[in-house]
Amino acid sequence: MQKKTNKQAFVKVDYRLLYKKRILDYLKSLKDKDLTLWEMDEAMGKLFNLGDETVIPICLAKLRENDEEMAPIVCYALEYANNISVLEPLLEILIMTDVSDRIKARIIAVLGRYGVDAADLPLEFILKDFDKVASDSMLEMFEDVQKDPFLIPHILDDLNEFSPEMRAAYIRDMGDLRDERSIYLLEIIAFADDYLLAQEAVKALGKIKSGKALYVLFKLANKSKDDKIRKLAFREAQRLRLSGVIMSYFEPWQNLKRPIKAFVSAIDGTGNRSIWMVWQDPFKYKKLSFVNLLVNTELGVVDCWGVSDLTAREFNSSINDFSKTTFIEKCDFDYVVALLGDALLVNQTKGSRIPYQFYFWKYLVELNDIIKYERYRPKFETYDLEAIKNDDACLKKTFGLIDYGYFDDWFVRDPRVCAYAKESKAKHIRQMRKLSYQKSENLFRNFTEELIEPNINIIKRMLELSADFLERSNCRDIAKLTLCAFLNMDMKPLCCHPFIQGLIIESLVMVLSNVRSESKIRSNLNRLK
Repeated sequence: MQKKTNKQAFVKVDYRLLYKKRILDYLKSLKDKDLTLWEMDEAMGKLFNLGDETVIPICLAKLRENDEEMAPIVCYALEYANNISVLEPLLEILIMTDVSDRIKARIIAVLGRYGVDAADLPLEFILKDFDKVASDSMLEMFEDVQKDPFLIPHILDDLNEFSPEMRAAYIRDMGDLRDERSIYLLEIIAFADDYLLAQEAVKALGKIKSGKALYVLFKLANKSKDDKIRKLAFREAQRLRLSGVIMSYFEPWQNLKRPIKAFVSAIDGTGNRSIWMVWQDPFKYKKLSFVNLLVNTELGVVDCWGVSDLTAREFNSSINDFSKTTFIEKCDFDYVVALLGDALLVNQTKGSRIPYQFYFWKYLVELNDIIKYERYRPKFETYDLEAIKNDDACLKKTFGLIDYGYFDDWFVRDPRVCAYAKESKAKHIRQMRKLSYQKSENLFRNFTEELIEPNINIIKRMLELSADFLERSNCRDIAKLTLCAFLNMDMKPLCCHPFIQGLIIESLVMVLSNVRSESKIRSNLNRLK
């Protein structure tokens, strides 16, 4: 009797082979395309719709096979996966002797994205020729930057993760290669506000016997804001001239105009706001580059990320997505420059660290504008400020200012708020919202003295900038209320200020809401047990 064949098993095997071939074909098709980062991420999204458990093993297999052609796209896919399960197999591949140093260098970069510090790896054991790999990697980077200078922010992002000593050593290594293509990057770093790093960049430029390096050094000697950098750049320029180098013109950004669009967001409850700037890419036809800066009223510039090689459709889509969760307003660029000067003054005064990528975008801004490190003070010339301050009816209405969408997440974030919520004895949000100063005088007074008054200057600044934003958004009625709240912040006692009372109640409501949410989660978990 003929044995029964398991047709289902054959179908399953054939299906898996077909699936694998489909993924490999897709990866190979990406390898040959000149995609933007945006397009690449879209492509990766489609790829991983097939499932991490299918895509990741195939990517790892290509690395084990020592496929140098596929390695760049495969490593990008493993970064995009953001799946910690790749760490162990990648570390195993690193110690395989039949895998080339070029592939291992790419794997080390992927591991870095997952938080593995290359300094913690035994690189001398892993790589056959560590020095050559480092040198080749840097030369490839120079080549990429020369083709597309908008890659510089990504390099600065990596630099941001290094220790100060490693940053300085990295710049010295760049100088030791004496490669003219490195001038694109070294110029940006030499104009940064970080003196120690800028100093290394100037010295590195002085090692490059090139007319372009001489040109940049003379530019630094004349335009750097740091007197010590100007003097050092002049000395290095003189050394190059004495060695016979003749200056040659180097202005790769000469065709870059002012940003074609700029946007700012409302101030959120932590004092943060976003600033967007969009440039027409001078190197690529009909492509845009933009940066999103996060600035804080208390800390200055705190975060920064940029994207290049975008189409207008992609940028508009990004702005539309952002506007769904945040109030944003298109603005003139002079306003953005003023806000940047204000934020950088805060960085300078507070000593708060600036993300390295920002120095690239700051350099682009200052090609056409001068950023003055000074306080930005809105003028509110179309308002009678004295009349608004003395308008009792308007002041009373500031109690409800917190209910407007622009102030959605304005509440006090401090563990002590929980204690005050218990003191209120309110068991329901409705009860909490009906709290009054007359009935809870001690609560309002103590809350204000402990949690509001120590931060009063921050709150005042947030109100001032919010009123400015609302005025620019043509929301004059809400702007007037915000101005009234701001102008009366000198009220004594402060706990009698209607806006402060509204802020306190909102903070207590947020705590009660969170407690109720946590109780529901615990209750649901207990039912599952």
